[in-house]
Amino acid sequence: MSSDRHLLVDAFNVIHAWPDLKAVLAAHGPDAARTQLADALRPIHDVEGWRVTLVFDGSGDEIRVERPGREPTFSYVFAPKGVSADGIIEQLVVNATLAPEEDRRPRKKKRVAAEIVVATRDNLLSEAAAAAGARLMTPHFLRDWAEQAAARQTREVLAKSRKAASAWKAGDTAWDKLKPPG
Repeated sequence: MSSDRHLLVDAFNVIHAWPDLKAVLAAHGPDAARTQLADALRPIHDVEGWRVTLVFDGSGDEIRVERPGREPTFSYVFAPKGVSADGIIEQLVVNATLAPEEDRRPRKKKRVAAEIVVATRDNLLSEAAAAAGARLMTPHFLRDWAEQAAARQTREVLAKSRKAASAWKAGDTAWDKLKPPG
């Protein structure tokens, strides 16, 4: 997993832009829509190797980070009350794109320039993110990318399954080389 490629998703903006997720949000609530969005974007993380952060408006007193899986590179970030998801995304982009001489954070390794993509249809956020050095992606193109990554994932799994089945049929596995005791 490369942490120098980071997809930041204006999550509720994308949920409202994808008709199927907008319907899930209306029928089943934000948790269901959040889960389906995460499921749709998971192949971008797993197959394409991008860090993925879904940023939501929140209601607590502090920024809250949740990890729906075991990986620290796939996260939900909830903005605190009084701060929008857009504000959090802007901060993340600025921090990730600071020039090395301006970056005062302690680091163990030399920093590599980050590739940041922000998925939103919000014009103000798009302008701010682009000004800070991020690339922009519309929700429509995000869906296309997610579907292509999912298709690639399916192809890779099927290829591995065919290879494993072929090895089993050929008797070319560790199990076939076992000899009875004695």
